[in-house]
Amino acid sequence: MSTDTFEPTSHADPLQFWERRVKASRWMITKTVMLGVFAGVLAVLGQGWLEHAAPLLPIISQNYSVWQLSYLLALILIFVIWALAMRQKMGLLENSKRGMHTQQRIAQHNARRQQAAAEARQRRAEREKAQALAQELALAAKRGTKSKKFDY
Repeated sequence: MSTDTFEPTSHADPLQFWERRVKASRWMITKTVMLGVFAGVLAVLGQGWLEHAAPLLPIISQNYSVWQLSYLLALILIFVIWALAMRQKMGLLENSKRGMHTQQRIAQHNARRQQAAAEARQRRAEREKAQALAQELALAAKRGTKSKKFDY
């Protein structure tokens, strides 16, 4: 399973899904930053390579300013694409974090509701037990107060 895709096979545990998505988003941001650093290193080296190739290749030396401008425009285009990719990845990370926090709040709310329901069941059982005991005592008292024919 690739870390770049977020399509789980089942949503049995939504919180785990969001945690995996946050982790994958962070990994994608790291990879995108590393690609940007690699592109920056190649950009610096490429400028030097273009300068060194100018005397060797007549087509570059004749139109060096055009080649340099084209190279600069290509670098700007690559930077813009990289910046857009970083923005997208950061948005995905924020979305994933927001989803994870929402899912945590939902899980906490559900846990509180389950706890309240369990406490209500326990109180109801205790109340029913107390009522049953009171009824038993009332029946026992009722039986005990009956007068018998030959009471001495």
